[in-house]
Amino acid sequence: MSHQRDYARPGRWVWAASVVVVAYFALLFIPKRSPDLRGTGLFFVYVLSLPVTALVLLAFALWGGVGLWRSRARRRPLSPRHQAYALIGFVGLASFAFAMGLVRVLPSPLPTGSHLQSFDRAVWHDPRSGKYVEGDITPRQKMLADVVKNVLPGRTRAELEEILGPSLNTSYFKSGGRDLIYALGPQRDSFFTIDSEWLLIWLDKDGRFKRYAIAND
Repeated sequence: MSHQRDYARPGRWVWAASVVVVAYFALLFIPKRSPDLRGTGLFFVYVLSLPVTALVLLAFALWGGVGLWRSRARRRPLSPRHQAYALIGFVGLASFAFAMGLVRVLPSPLPTGSHLQSFDRAVWHDPRSGKYVEGDITPRQKMLADVVKNVLPGRTRAELEEILGPSLNTSYFKSGGRDLIYALGPQRDSFFTIDSEWLLIWLDKDGRFKRYAIAND
């Protein structure tokens, strides 16, 4: 048994496969840059492939890891194949976990079309401003960027309800502790439009705007 054989370095194809796997999971960050791509059929298929890919990588890691452990236990030369599969599996699973964790903590851009229109109080209060518009998004959705940038900051509950209207009396997202909620329209940037889009607002201990979130349900 040679020392060189026992600790053989992975071949170039192994490193190339590992890079491909890392790049594959890096695609999860695309919607952070271009939220409209989240609603494409291609990205929908990609999302469906994620659990399958993760399971395959888990099988690689287990098979390669067990093979290496058995070789060690039996004092046999390490199998290059087991080394390769273990490396690809562990690199892939680590990349998957890292990407999923980072996607959750990174701020998300506003949905597509949120910057199309300045805030107009009369339009916002129109009962039709949050209703479905065939082939378009709602007026409230077009004004969203201006609302979160120029209307919300520093306002009290009374001021916000005077400008945006009374908060809806609904149980949606109540468990999250939100203080105010407004319907914006149908869900955007999704391959299937089955939910509604909501503006959630939280207030601080002094009753002033603290933070917001855009949610779908």
